Amino acid sequence: MIEPQTVIDGRYRVLSRIGSGGMADVYLAEDLLLGRQLAVKVLHHHFAEDHEFVERFRREASSAAGLSHPNIVAIFDRGEWDGTYYIAMEYVPGRSLKTLVREHGALDPVAALDIVTQVLAAARFAHARGIIHRDLKPHNVILDEEGRARVTDFGIARAGASDMTLTGSIMGTAQYLSPEQAQGHPVSARSDLYAIGVILYELLTGTIPFDGDTAVAIAFKQVSAEPRPPSSVNPALPPFLDELVLRALAKDPAQRYASADEFIAALHAARERLPESTPTTVFAAVPLAREPQPPPAESAAAPGPQIVPPGTALSTGLAPAGLLMAPDGALPAQESEEQARRRRVRWAIAGAAVLALVAVTLALFLPGSTGKVTVASVVGQREATAAATLRAGGLVPVSTYAASASVPSGVVSAQAPAAGTAIAEGAHVTLVISSGPPSSALPDVTGLTASQATAKLKAAGFKPTIETQPSTTVANGRVIATDPPAETEVRGGASVRVLVSGGPAQTDVPDLVGQTRAAAEGAIANAGLKIGTVTQEANGEQSPGTVLEQFPTAGSSLPNGGKVDLTVAKAPSEVPVPDVVGQNEAQASAALGRAGFTPKAATQTTTEASLVGLVLSQKPAAGHNARKGTTVTIAIGVLGPQTTPTTTTTTTTTTPTPASPAPAAPAP
Repeated sequence: MIEPQTVIDGRYRVLSRIGSGGMADVYLAEDLLLGRQLAVKVLHHHFAEDHEFVERFRREASSAAGLSHPNIVAIFDRGEWDGTYYIAMEYVPGRSLKTLVREHGALDPVAALDIVTQVLAAARFAHARGIIHRDLKPHNVILDEEGRARVTDFGIARAGASDMTLTGSIMGTAQYLSPEQAQGHPVSARSDLYAIGVILYELLTGTIPFDGDTAVAIAFKQVSAEPRPPSSVNPALPPFLDELVLRALAKDPAQRYASADEFIAALHAARERLPESTPTTVFAAVPLAREPQPPPAESAAAPGPQIVPPGTALSTGLAPAGLLMAPDGALPAQESEEQARRRRVRWAIAGAAVLALVAVTLALFLPGSTGKVTVASVVGQREATAAATLRAGGLVPVSTYAASASVPSGVVSAQAPAAGTAIAEGAHVTLVISSGPPSSALPDVTGLTASQATAKLKAAGFKPTIETQPSTTVANGRVIATDPPAETEVRGGASVRVLVSGGPAQTDVPDLVGQTRAAAEGAIANAGLKIGTVTQEANGEQSPGTVLEQFPTAGSSLPNGGKVDLTVAKAPSEVPVPDVVGQNEAQASAALGRAGFTPKAATQTTTEASLVGLVLSQKPAAGHNARKGTTVTIAIGVLGPQTTPTTTTTTTTTTPTPASPAPAAPAP
């Protein structure tokens, strides 16, 4: 989670987090360059290394950046920051259609058709430019403060059936997935129209056409099961809306509406046939971005439901952003004679229907009626078994479906009339079939401790299981994400995987002592580690650059990206050679050793007795620079042969006697 006041990419100052999804967090931020508020979607760090997710994230910005339309959320910028990716987009205050339906149930048909018309206008604009949304759902439609439907996340959804079977994490998406997408087939604009048909179904009924315990189960129903007509779920709906919705939900794309234009035209025609809504219960979307609609054929001036201006307090307390409700007792400003006539006719028809219902009831229950049978007890039986039991008793079973936290899915939770009641043979018996625990949005537990997340999920009715995985971005013991992701619609009691950070992954430190520095650095990088502090140390036994020591030692464990400190041998430095000439051998050797040199003695003859035993010369000479450890040869004086000096004396000169000649040497 990014802290408030953090500046993203040197431009967007975070104000607060406003949402979180399976792939990204969304923050309210201030554009420091243009001085406006916007929304910044930041990809989760644990997805930033997944090239597929990054491409999908970039594709959203690329696809949507060129879509400028009143019903589409604008994209301003995208970039890379702090090891992940972001998209800067228009900030739209309001709430999603999913939140609206979850809190208030089915909408008035007029409001539902108006909203879906706006969604179709956005889809039509994108389709004309070759862009298919691929993930249209109520979560991606925001009703702004003016009542306008705004579609977001264009271009991001390319998850196919493989994603569902591998992760099971796109439950919410599977509920709106077209049959061709569920089978991994190519998509088209009609795939978006199918998803919009599901949205319309949900707005009209308060529920979705297909649900299940897993994304794969839901996708299977999208391919093979037929949806119940909306009027069988919400009896207040006129039957002609069934045909409109079910065409959008056709399994074969060729059987659906050919284009968004055709779908819009069908909505306009249906809207003209809808009766005027009672002002105290109608929800009406402010039609700022709706398609132009022709006036009703019978009266071009017929007034619509009253609209309360934004901010007006409502007596019911219901004021969802983008949907407004007329106050209790509000009446049209004026009523034409034709409108009054139509109203009287509707009341007459309604009265006749009530009288007919009373007559049938009296015929069934008054004493003396004939052809009665006793209703069997089928509560607790499977739907098929219960239906067979009733048919065997001469009755007609009619199934309705409702969520139940206590009754297993597919089992009868209630029946009407009750068991033991005597009714006419061939009468209908309504069976309430449990669809299992109700679905709810999975809470966001990102960043909590494992115990906090477990408690929060259990309190919401889910079954959390903890799994630990390495993370370099999330603190040890904190939740990275959940599977399914936060805000996904999940059935109560379903299992939820909670991914908790175990800190960075550990790796073994290799043995580096004795290697060259270059080889050691390569081994460290291959192990996923980094070079720490490198200290050089003189060593006469190892070549310069050889690793002498390491910390931590070989075999220790470090987190991925941890640092290893090295001590390496350095080349000896050069120092001046001391002057030892004139010192005796012991003194000279000691002085050279202290200076880091190695003394080596040699002899040199001298005729001076006083120089015997002293250093007569050295090599290298004193004052020269040499590396420590260099050998310095010292010449020690030793006494050489003595020379007899010539002495001059005074003698008497005499005539010498000639000497006899020496005998000749014998010839060789």
